Amino acid sequence: MSQRRFLIASALAHLIRKEQGVAGRIVEGYFPARPDREHFVSIEPGHCYLVLAPAKEGAGEEERTEVPRSQAEALLAVCAGKVGFEATIVRLRGGKEALLQRFIAPGSLDRISVEFEEGEDAAGFVPPAWFGPEVTQNTDYDRGSLARVGIPAPEEIPLSNAMLDQLLDTLEEGTIAAQLGRGASPQATEARSDRRTEVASSGGPDELSAPPPESPRRDNLMMGRAEALEGQAPHLVPDTEENSVVRSFRWRKS
Repeated sequence: MSQRRFLIASALAHLIRKEQGVAGRIVEGYFPARPDREHFVSIEPGHCYLVLAPAKEGAGEEERTEVPRSQAEALLAVCAGKVGFEATIVRLRGGKEALLQRFIAPGSLDRISVEFEEGEDAAGFVPPAWFGPEVTQNTDYDRGSLARVGIPAPEEIPLSNAMLDQLLDTLEEGTIAAQLGRGASPQATEARSDRRTEVASSGGPDELSAPPPESPRRDNLMMGRAEALEGQAPHLVPDTEENSVVRSFRWRKS
């Protein structure tokens, strides 16, 4: 299974997380690097694993062995480096899914990945306009490198109304497709048309008209769009006591 990875503007990542929520919070501890493989421990909601993986992220299958939480935490304490991130699943146009990872430790970074089954043409994948620079071949953005070396110097990722509009369309279509159990539908097209009508009647993309009170989901999308246009920093998703691995990791990190 191959993979392509891209950076994404933090404002767009915030909008996705606001609409889609967080699927899981994960902490990984990496042992010293080896040229032939990665060896790390992963603490996930409800499960902990000892993982053997290809040296380059996304270059092949991982081998996972489940271990008790106490052993995983003991191994985490002696690892060479650690990462903590929150994961969100995004349904792209055409039905393919992407994984948005918001790294919290050792620093802040938003990265989105698309996986391809054996035989799929990964090189033929055309990234949406709202994706940022591709970092598939840049090992500095592999999770092992992020854990041991740290987050690379931030890149400036441009943000435009066209990118925001395409992302909103993607989120609308993905939700409708998930509800109906199939791809893009006439309802999705109608929803996009309604939203564009609202924007047009307001006098421009930066002056958003108030949505009807019976559309709370659209209200969320439009509010998120306005926040992204204003360049507001992303907010942390509220945590819970039973799923606070990343928060605890940040407190323990030396």
